[in-house]
Amino acid sequence: MPQLPKWLADGMETLLSSQMHSVQVSHVEYLDPKLKQVRFSGDLGNASFAPGQVIEFRINETSFRHYTPSFYHQQQGVCDVIFYLHGRGPGSQWAEALTVGANTKLMGPGGKMKYRSDQDLHFFFGDESSLGLCHNLQHTANMYGHSYRCLLELDAEHQHWPALISLHTDIVEKSEKEPAKESIQMIEGLSKEAWENWKKATYYLTGRAKSIQKIRRALLDRGIPTKQIFTYPYWADGKKGL
Repeated sequence: MPQLPKWLADGMETLLSSQMHSVQVSHVEYLDPKLKQVRFSGDLGNASFAPGQVIEFRINETSFRHYTPSFYHQQQGVCDVIFYLHGRGPGSQWAEALTVGANTKLMGPGGKMKYRSDQDLHFFFGDESSLGLCHNLQHTANMYGHSYRCLLELDAEHQHWPALISLHTDIVEKSEKEPAKESIQMIEGLSKEAWENWKKATYYLTGRAKSIQKIRRALLDRGIPTKQIFTYPYWADGKKGL
């Protein structure tokens, strides 16, 4: 629920009060001028967190925004989010204004995307908005001893960002006009032997809605069952937030 009339947003906050957790910004770090890591601390309630799930913040009187934590520890009462400060909407403006000591409310966790711990092979796809998710999923895969591959579409000036969070990934140039073109070419360039292996993987597709649509179609065309593909668009062309 990214945006609602104020009266309805107030009502939703009251209705979902059991899922709303008061937190405070306890640490802020600029990894790069447009990449900000924020730690939220407080009582995170009783809901357990599964890597891949989202949390939600009410960023102003009428708007809500979803984010995927890069780290979440219910018992310690801490949650980290890596924000891409693109400056194109109220979510980015809210994140940029966060300072140590600021109080806010965190809702969740929730969402259908969850790391499949019963699977041994995982493929993560996204862009700048997916860094926190990929960082979390990489940590989870390493913890289970699973194999994974990460592929990110990044603007040229952001292609050093994964190294800032020790994220191991393949990187392709982002294209505004041809979403996922280079990503699909990379997948299609896999050898027959490699593809036989990756046909067994679970796919987590996030970031730009158009890129997700394109790469999902390409995977389906190559025989990947829908049950092996999770999708979560973080942003879409022409929309302020999701």
